[in-house]
Amino acid sequence: MQRSHMLRSGAYRGATSATAAVPARVSRPVLTRATAPASPMAHLLDAGVLPQQQMMQAGKLSSHALTSQYLARIRSLSSTGARAYPGIEINPDALKIALEMDRERQVHKVRGPLHGIPIVLRDNIATGDRMKTRTQAPLATHASCDSFVAARLRAAGAVIIGKSNLRQWAAVSVPHASASWAGLTILAVDSAADGSIVAPASTCGLVAIKPTGSAASGQGSEPATAGPMAPSVREAAWLLAALTGERLADGMLLDVAGLHGRRIGVARHLFGQCAGTDAVIEQALLVLREQGAELIESPPASEPGGIAALLCSHRLDALVGPTCHGVSQVQSALPHITVPAGVVKGLPIGLSFIGPAHAEMPLIAMAYAYEQATLHRRTPALPSSITQALR
Repeated sequence: MQRSHMLRSGAYRGATSATAAVPARVSRPVLTRATAPASPMAHLLDAGVLPQQQMMQAGKLSSHALTSQYLARIRSLSSTGARAYPGIEINPDALKIALEMDRERQVHKVRGPLHGIPIVLRDNIATGDRMKTRTQAPLATHASCDSFVAARLRAAGAVIIGKSNLRQWAAVSVPHASASWAGLTILAVDSAADGSIVAPASTCGLVAIKPTGSAASGQGSEPATAGPMAPSVREAAWLLAALTGERLADGMLLDVAGLHGRRIGVARHLFGQCAGTDAVIEQALLVLREQGAELIESPPASEPGGIAALLCSHRLDALVGPTCHGVSQVQSALPHITVPAGVVKGLPIGLSFIGPAHAEMPLIAMAYAYEQATLHRRTPALPSSITQALR
């Protein structure tokens, strides 16, 4: 059984007493914000891209200062005994890049909403710098040039401050898999080679977008699909736009009425793994109805063509259900968004929106409307009982 599934299904509900019996010298610290000393800028680091951009636009914050604070948080977490958990290789050129973004801003050249914003990549995304890239080869190597994804992000003005290792970001990882969950950065980009975009984002209380097939893919040995992880739908949409090279108008996508009149199928085959999770998603279904969506009880996608055929034959705009490891592997070519839907036993639960191929824009609109109607997203603070579960 996967550890994350065991945690969610309650297999570790006796872990609290077990933790108490473990000597402190062998316990492994969970990567939580409490493990790092508080910073005067901590509230800003966790506030989101929009407040950070507003501060930089007003001249009250620089990309160099923001990047410095994120790097200080990473080093602080590592120095307090969590070195094995962040799995971050810091970009030695991060501050230099941030300074260049500040210089551009000073001459009124702002590339977009990601200008000067720190970001972490999964380490199988090639960057033509001094950081290593880990592909299918046994050892990490230095790439000769940027991948398609890295080049797009640099063109958008993002500051790539580091890479997170494959083990920490795998779909079977425990809930601290995402670098942005720990506050190491506000944004992150993952690859969907093993279904590891939406599943870890869900258990980290984040929004994630897995685009259609190769909607944000590169070439050669690059990951098949890359997608954003962010604290909100708005920030995830901005990051997706940077990855695809598109310019997105907030008013066209981010509409609080984005669920009105939508035909949405309920993927009941994704239910039944955990009663607590099912209860959270049932509440989410009520919200979808209240926001004007028509819910359709969908049969299992057993017909030829799978979920894509089901969406077409029932004229559905999307399928919804609890985000789980199974759904990240099913019909992986289709776009998929997870949005925080609540918490069960201290762990965040995500609501999945799965749509037809190349339907990212309608899915983003639906996900945003649900997010704004509920505002479930909270900075996760995992209970200490999980410390024992990570051993």
